[in-house]
Amino acid sequence: MNTVGVFRNVLCATDFSESAAAGLKMAVALARRCRAKITLAHVVRDVPMSFAMLDYGTGWEPLAADLSRLQNELRDDAEQRLQALAAEYREAGVELSTEVLVGVPYMAIIDAVKEQQFDLVVVGTRGMAAVKRVLIGSTATRLARTCPVPVWVARAGDLESTQAILAPLDFSPISDRLLSMAAKLSSALGAKLHLLHVYDTEELYGMPPLSDDTRAELSYYRRRARRAALWKLEQALEKLGIDQTTATLHVVQGIPHQVINSTARRLDAGLIVMGSVGRRGLSGLLIGNTAEKVLHTSDRSLLIVKPEPVAEQLVRNEVAAREARNEAVAVV
Repeated sequence: MNTVGVFRNVLCATDFSESAAAGLKMAVALARRCRAKITLAHVVRDVPMSFAMLDYGTGWEPLAADLSRLQNELRDDAEQRLQALAAEYREAGVELSTEVLVGVPYMAIIDAVKEQQFDLVVVGTRGMAAVKRVLIGSTATRLARTCPVPVWVARAGDLESTQAILAPLDFSPISDRLLSMAAKLSSALGAKLHLLHVYDTEELYGMPPLSDDTRAELSYYRRRARRAALWKLEQALEKLGIDQTTATLHVVQGIPHQVINSTARRLDAGLIVMGSVGRRGLSGLLIGNTAEKVLHTSDRSLLIVKPEPVAEQLVRNEVAAREARNEAVAVV
């Protein structure tokens, strides 16, 4: 299996935090294994735009030169910090470039992905309290929802010591792409590949006690669902030409994100590879999806992959949203 081409052009975003340092370490290790080039980037705020969007009326024009100078100072400071960070790896023989981006972090990262054709974004995450995460979100969460290419959310840990990769499959259209990527990564890292399907036929919470006949019938359907899922996992491997002896299959009944987390801990999986439908807006805040629930509750690194049609639509959505924001600022 060709592992060299799994990722070729990696963007690693840093905010110079400890979690971002873990992300950079993981990105460098991955780039070495996949023979990919890596760009280390930091996003600074667009100072003139930030002031323009504040509803404080007119009169800011005389400050334009000062705001522009402040913007340049922020860029220069970020570039110096990036170069210092990159120097540590360059001394070890790692080739990486640096770039300062300007704007809202997740938007600037998506712009860079589209303009420079990155095929993977690596970020760290510091984690947030539930209420703050709902109200504000985080760069990792926003990228998980809106970035058109796979997003690797790195947790603390050493990629080189990864012994197991967990790939939950729900047999949706993204499953083939997800499985192919997980298999290539497991080969590149020398890690054991585990495939997981979580089914939840019923638990009938809050229902009256069930009769023995009803329990027996439900037990039969659970066993049938499990056999069907195992067969589908085997067929998925065969379809992609993956040797079934290289993967371990797991079918578990329960709540998806809880089972995924408990299975990852039990297997000591260093990476979870998951698909995401890329919800945004109110539905993304209040509903989310299984990938986001795992992102918010797991202590493992997570690679989030989207179906290609969804990725393409996300690009169009971001372009439309950007144009609308620019028009609003122009009116102000």
